[in-house]
Amino acid sequence: MKRSHLLLLALAASLGAAGWVAGLDAGDEVIAPVPGRAAPRTPGPVAVDLTGLARVERLGYGAPTDPPANLFAERSFQPEPPPPPPAQPPSAPPLPFRYGGMLEDGGPPAAFLVEGGHLRAVRAGDLVEGRYRVVAVSRSRIDFVYLPLNQTQSLLTGAIP
Repeated sequence: MKRSHLLLLALAASLGAAGWVAGLDAGDEVIAPVPGRAAPRTPGPVAVDLTGLARVERLGYGAPTDPPANLFAERSFQPEPPPPPPAQPPSAPPLPFRYGGMLEDGGPPAAFLVEGGHLRAVRAGDLVEGRYRVVAVSRSRIDFVYLPLNQTQSLLTGAIP
């Protein structure tokens, strides 16, 4: 036999078996009550123990007092933005001076500062423009204090100490 004939035979056998099984539970028969027997009684009222319900109401699980939450509210799955960075404390502006040279005349050293087109000689302890105080003058650097914020700044001279 061909393969297709075998498949058709298997299909027919399967359909026949399914029809035979379906015919077993047709349910067309009516079952008559047996004479001399009483019909079953329906059960009467049932006693229900409500003590558990009273306990639940005492615990506060009774009727909800808050309105239900919106189950279909819009939600964003984007990560929350990072918190803003903490505010930076104020800092002194960059020094407006450039190093112009050094004068060593036997006393405390003096440094020449260039600001714009002006040349100015300063020594330790001098006040410059009312905003900077010269703290120390050495060959390698000049130290200032920015007076409004009381912060120390240094101007490197480029010389090797």
